[in-house]
Formats: sequence, C-alpha cells, structure tokens
Amino acid sequence: MAQYTLQMYTLREFMRTPDDLDSTLSRVAQMGYKSIQITPPAFTNAKELAKLLAIKGLTADSAICSVYKIPERIEQIARDADALQTCVLRTDSINAEDRKTADGYRSFAKHLNECGKLLRKKGLDFMYHFHSFEFVDFGEVRGIDILLNETDPEYVMFQPDVFWLASAGTEPSRALNMFRGRARYMHCKDYVITAAKDPKLEITTCASAPVGTGNLCWNEILVTAKDMGIENYVVEDDMGILDPFKSAELSLVNLKKFANDKR
Repeated sequence: MAQYTLQMYTLREFMRTPDDLDSTLSRVAQMGYKSIQITPPAFTNAKELAKLLAIKGLTADSAICSVYKIPERIEQIARDADALQTCVLRTDSINAEDRKTADGYRSFAKHLNECGKLLRKKGLDFMYHFHSFEFVDFGEVRGIDILLNETDPEYVMFQPDVFWLASAGTEPSRALNMFRGRARYMHCKDYVITAAKDPKLEITTCASAPVGTGNLCWNEILVTAKDMGIENYVVEDDMGILDPFKSAELSLVNLKKFANDKR
C-alpha cells in the first residue's frame, strides 16, 4: 500500500522553535499525513524528535547525514536511525567541486559505494537524492549516468524527484525508468513556469508547485512509479508560490486523486 510522506523542508520557516515544531507537526497530522521526512532542527535530536512524532501519530521515513561525514558519524547515524525506527539513511548532494568533471563524479560514486557498505553493516539502506545538476553532460557521459553505472545497486539507492527530472530536460514518467530497481521513495512536486525578472524570448524560469497544479503528467508519472515499485510518495514544495501549508495539503489530496486512493 502506498505511503504518503511530507518532506518538512516545505515548512522550514515554521520549525524555528520547539513550540513552532510542535504546532506544525500537529497541522501536518491533521492534513492526513502519517509520515514525514525531516532534518531534526538544531534545538532537538533524533531521540527527542521520535517522542514528539509518536505523540502526533507520525513516523519518520528516514534518518539523515551529510554525505561527506557519513564515515566519521556512522555510530551516531545508527543510533539516530534506531531512535527514529527507520532502516533508511538519506543524504545531501555531491559538492560543487566534484560536479565540475566526470572524474569528480567517479570519485563521488566511489565514496557513495563506501558509505553504502558501511551503512549496510549497521543494517541500514542508503539513499541518494539527486537534483538537476547531476545531469550535466561531459560529452560521452552525464554525471547521473556515472552515479548510476558506478555505484553498486546492492548498497546505493536513489530518491528520484520528478521536478528535478523535468528541470533537467527529461520527461519524468519516462526518465523514472533510469532508477528502476534502485528506488523505493520518490519526491513529488509539480513544475510551473514563472515570469522572468528580465524576460527574453528563449529564457524561462521555473518553480515548484503543489502536485496537480503545474505542467507534469501525473497520471503517467504514477503509472511508471507504481510499476517500478515506488512505495513512498514524498511531497515537497521547496520553492513554491502558494502558502506552504496549503501546498502540502493540496498535494496530498491530488496525489490520492491521481492514484485513485480512497483512504
């Protein structure tokens, strides 16, 4: 059965204090979410957060650690994942320096493999979330191809994001197939064209938007996602044009509608 999760970065401006976090999580639960994806705010930790989530009737779908710090923090990662009762560790992105060359991506792929093996020894699955810059073309190969081809499927999973697939110039319902067998979670946000500050005929700007309110073909996306085994549909609207609470609620309603989910 599909799981619907909210990436709390959507509501980052409403988690600045303990009271804000408490009330925000209450509102998220009231929308109908049962699961969230969150980086614990600086004033709390995984153990305290887990207690608060339990009170709200929520769970965390993953723990998080910066990708370059995983080896040195492996014991803390294991404790955090245990506190949050999750077996998934997600991480941030390849750094700007490594993005410059194909060799930089190859070095990063090696690091991902090493991290994945360390995490597996702790009973954890490792998941990398890409953006559009990984689709940089180095002539014969793109960065994303290096990451897919030179990481071991046994140890490195991916979290596709349909917005970033569109931003990279691909059609998401087809491009998702690149991650077949490598993904269980998917970030869901729509793609809209916005007015440029300095309009030119061939230049447009884009922004994220609630699911079902932009230019993406959600029926086709969800057919592909289901067929490839996506289990967790993670709503995110990190640069949106709507009130973020309204966006989070509307995305959940529309996702269920497209999926014909009556729950």
